[in-house]
Amino acid sequence: MTRLTINAIIVITALTSLAHAQKRENLPVKVYVLVGQSNMLGYGTVEGDKPNTLRDIVKKEPKKYQFLINADGSWKERSDVWVHLGGSPGKADRYSGLTPNYGGYSGLIGPEFGFGHMMGDVYKQPVLLIKATWGGKSLGNDFLPPSIGKYPKPTKPGNPGFYYYEVVRLVKEVMENISTFFPDYQGQGMEIAGLCYHQGWNDLGDFSHKYEKNLAAFIDDIRSVKYGLGVPNLPVVIATSGMIEEEKHLIKQSQLAMGDKTKYPQFVGNVAVVNTDKPYGPEKLQFRFDPKDSPSAQGFHWNRNARTHLNIGTAMATEMLKLKKPALASHLMTFGVDQGVQLNWQLGSEVPKSVKLLRNGKPLGVNLPASQTAFTDTTALPGKNSYELVLEMPASPTQKLTAICDTSIPELRTFRSMEGVTLQWAPRGKFDGFKITRDGKEIAASLSGEARSYEDKQAPEKGLVKYSILPTTGKATPATTVVNRGPLDPGDALLYEPFDYPSDLEQPTTLFGKKGAVGTKGEYFTLQEKGDDKWKPMVAPGSLQYGNLPVTGNRAQTSTRSFDKRCAIQLDGSLVKAGLLKDGATMWMSYVSFMPSSSGGQNTVTLESDDQKDGIGFLHKEGQLETIVVLDGKVARRRIGPAWKGRIVLMVGKFVWGKDGKNDNFYPMWPEQNLKQPTENLKGKYRFLREPEAFNIDQTRLTRLVLQQGGENSFDEIRVGPTYESVAGGGTK
Repeated sequence: MTRLTINAIIVITALTSLAHAQKRENLPVKVYVLVGQSNMLGYGTVEGDKPNTLRDIVKKEPKKYQFLINADGSWKERSDVWVHLGGSPGKADRYSGLTPNYGGYSGLIGPEFGFGHMMGDVYKQPVLLIKATWGGKSLGNDFLPPSIGKYPKPTKPGNPGFYYYEVVRLVKEVMENISTFFPDYQGQGMEIAGLCYHQGWNDLGDFSHKYEKNLAAFIDDIRSVKYGLGVPNLPVVIATSGMIEEEKHLIKQSQLAMGDKTKYPQFVGNVAVVNTDKPYGPEKLQFRFDPKDSPSAQGFHWNRNARTHLNIGTAMATEMLKLKKPALASHLMTFGVDQGVQLNWQLGSEVPKSVKLLRNGKPLGVNLPASQTAFTDTTALPGKNSYELVLEMPASPTQKLTAICDTSIPELRTFRSMEGVTLQWAPRGKFDGFKITRDGKEIAASLSGEARSYEDKQAPEKGLVKYSILPTTGKATPATTVVNRGPLDPGDALLYEPFDYPSDLEQPTTLFGKKGAVGTKGEYFTLQEKGDDKWKPMVAPGSLQYGNLPVTGNRAQTSTRSFDKRCAIQLDGSLVKAGLLKDGATMWMSYVSFMPSSSGGQNTVTLESDDQKDGIGFLHKEGQLETIVVLDGKVARRRIGPAWKGRIVLMVGKFVWGKDGKNDNFYPMWPEQNLKQPTENLKGKYRFLREPEAFNIDQTRLTRLVLQQGGENSFDEIRVGPTYESVAGGGTK
């Protein structure tokens, strides 16, 4: 739709009061949450000459869609509509002004494109779209509302309700860090103005008969203070699952039922449904197209039709503008910022007569205009502070909104530095200063409130050392950590590489020339051709912690994008002496790996022969974890499961060497944080133990530990031993 047509519909459908309100420039950012699975994520094709790609639409209807492109044909980016897409496995968060790149991956659009353009044209203040969307997720399990599910708090994908809570977490994270994601934010406040829902495909089958009950509960729960976003009567728009062929399918009927005034009178005026089986509105917007009029004929994802996604977003925006704004104020949120504690709340259609703010039960003595929705408490002391917002209403009873903000330092991190131990922290709040203790004794009494690191040059040379940090004012909870200074104790592991080498915060040291790992001899050396001396694997500050796995030292890391760079260190023969490389023996191997959310890349840890013709190990790359077997110099890889960016993983392998000509077997495992050994195959997408992989190498030739890195991945705590416990335990005394 053109902007002119969009505005014409708005004039007809939007309330007159809304139009008047937009004349004020300093209103809060309008926040819309877009929830669903792959059809909400979006697979509308942007480029190409096939029918109904976005490029094809602009070319064929330039008068309507010329506003989408620049003079050179590139796509415009809106500065007044912001988009954040995050939380997807194996993918970095994406955020910027609205462009046609926020579908399932770059080069695709979802409903956010039409929705965002329409809302951006309506409002003068910025609009923020938070896409909480994950492909292949069901309402019957993944988005299961907690009030109806009666399940414990989910901890991992696959648990009932895991992605329901991911929606809540993601919205909170983006709103609390809005200035980081979108620097144009000027502190004017934020208002969660609505939620759009487009999901249903993965509830086909066993979940269909519960869909209506689950969807009604989802709406109630996501609005609630107890389980959700804390905005009672939050406007919700649902787009039906039109890609399901059967028009009267139970899922689509359940979605349409949310707009039934008789069945759900509580949803009248605050829930709307777009029926994607029928043309919509005065312009008869179409959603279903023949495959020959689409970029694809795949039979799902709306056949990748960009016009479908554009129209769904436009229709949802039009319906959103018809819904009533909640009558009362809601959603008091608090979080630490450099200036103190930031408070944000949103007003309803009933504007309060007066507003009072209390901290820890006492009035703050600030004069807040009735229309204000954001305030920075610059006098709050570090620690836990409770806030109460009292709103005297002209017609309704007095409202009281409460929230607690704790600006205690959440985490104290340490690493072995060149001259001792360096401590790092990242507080959120306003601080006059910090004090640090080592084993209960004060070693720094008055660090600046701007300080974010401290080097203890007098740290003990060995043993466990406990550090604590506390603000010099307030009643904060101290952040503590225990550092393993050595000596190295591998437990029952025969090979143990914790990367216990000193490094520097500003310029990490190279791994080349380092030595001392248990079970090795000599120094690390490159496996590259002579003259290729630009790549240097680094000893990066800080170790990778997984569960209660004991860790020490730092970690290995590189920043190169070349994935074929390799280095190695020789084994000292301990595995051979212990009989772990004999036919019929069992050997275990593990390492901890991390891939930042902001980058891609990969890393591998293998045991190999000197000629690199035999080897076994693991690969952690963007999107997934894999096993590696090297036979006659050829590398065979096998997928274990998905890999989430921004999360540390522990990879474990059990190797049973074949006897009397039988095959070797490789059992890859991905233990959870409790470090318990997986004991059975788990069916489905997320497998923490895979069935064995058969192969046949000469394991007696494994003489090197080989590391390969690319991107900014890190790995740490490499262990090889005779039992699971030997590689999922041990550490440093």
